[in-house]
Order: sequence, then C-alpha cells, then structure tokens
Amino acid sequence: MHGKVRAVIFPVLFAAFVALSTAQLQADALHGMCGYSSPACQDNGTVTPVFTSSPTYGFTSSPAGLSGTLDVITLIPDNITGANSESFSIFGGATSPAASTLVNMSAWTSNKVDLSTFVGLGKVTPSSPLGAFLPTTQSFDSSATGYYVYLADLGTNTLGGTLATTLSLNDGSFDLPVGSSIFAFLDTSKGWVATANSGQISIDGASPIPEPASLALFGFGLLGLACFTHWKLRHAN
Repeated sequence: MHGKVRAVIFPVLFAAFVALSTAQLQADALHGMCGYSSPACQDNGTVTPVFTSSPTYGFTSSPAGLSGTLDVITLIPDNITGANSESFSIFGGATSPAASTLVNMSAWTSNKVDLSTFVGLGKVTPSSPLGAFLPTTQSFDSSATGYYVYLADLGTNTLGGTLATTLSLNDGSFDLPVGSSIFAFLDTSKGWVATANSGQISIDGASPIPEPASLALFGFGLLGLACFTHWKLRHAN
C-alpha cells in the first residue's frame, strides 16, 4: 500500500517541481529604462516611447541581480534608406565599446519567427514576436513592415532592480531613425532571458512632455507675469 502511495506521490511532486521551475524561468524578464528623468522612461506595462534618437538607457532584471552575457538588440525599420548598412557601437557595458553588427542581410518580417530565433538563440522566454514591436513602430512609421536587426555583445553584466549602469547608443555620430526599438537578451545560468515586450525602448522622436512640476512652475511664471503686467498698467495711469 505504502509503495503504491509513493509511486503516485513522487511523480506528482516531481512534476510540481518542474512546473515551478519553469514558471520561475518564465517570470524572469528584463526591463528597459532611460537614463533621463523628463519624461520618465521605464517599463510600466505598456511600450514607453522615447523622444530622443540618441538615448542613454539601460536594462534592469526581474528578479534583480540576474547576471550573464548581455546582448543588446537594435531594430531599425526596414523601409529606412541604409537600414541594413548602419555602423554604430554601444558604450557602458562590461565590453565597451561593443560594435553592433547586422544579424542578417534580410529583414525580420515574419511573425512566425521569434526575434530570439532570428538572432540564433532559439526559444527564449518571454517570447518576442514581431507583433510585439511592429504596431508601435507603425504608429510612427506606417510603411514599415519589419526590421533590420543589429546585435551587440556587451560581455558579462549583472543587472539590478534599478538603473545602475547606463548604456550610450553611440559616440554622437549616429542617431536611430524614428520607429526603431532597443531590446536585450541575457544569458543566465538558467538559460536566456528576454526583455518583456512592454520593456522595449521605442524611438518616437517627439518632443518630451513636461513633468507636472515643470508645468506648475510654468503656470506660476505666467501668473506672476500677468500680475506684474496688471500692476504696471494701473500705475501707468
């Protein structure tokens, strides 16, 4: 009787352990953040566009402290002239500068091929299908149908829960086109971990929206100017 119970319990416990381990791996993810404060640029559950085409940025990990080889992926819309012949480097990682090299002379345009597979990593969690990127890009650049993909190996890096090490896209000689995205993969002891789809850094090229504090100061300034003008007009008469 006891043998039958063990024969049932042990497989169940083993299956639960495997499921828990798999769930933990799937819960691990990277999150993009920008290295400036106006406006805030961080993973808030939706793709957060970045107004500058030369962002200072970084990636955090969840849970904090994941360590491994950090590959930064730059996606440039396929309809941009010269998108498959760009030359730029990324600064600030363990390997710096890290040259970004074109992964494939053909653009990534198929939603059936995950980004991790396209760059040669195989299946990575969380998944990163084309549909996680293209709608955002098309809101800025409607004629884009995919991306030319660039990869930079930044060596072994440890990612915290806050933006500790910032990365600079270039040396000032190259700006990303509007609609581009920045993504990352990290090779940990448990396998490759991808950036959450909402954690990608998306370049929109628009002017930044002032923070509430800045708007308040601007409002006080206008009020002060109005009061001064009123006082001056009264005393002029």
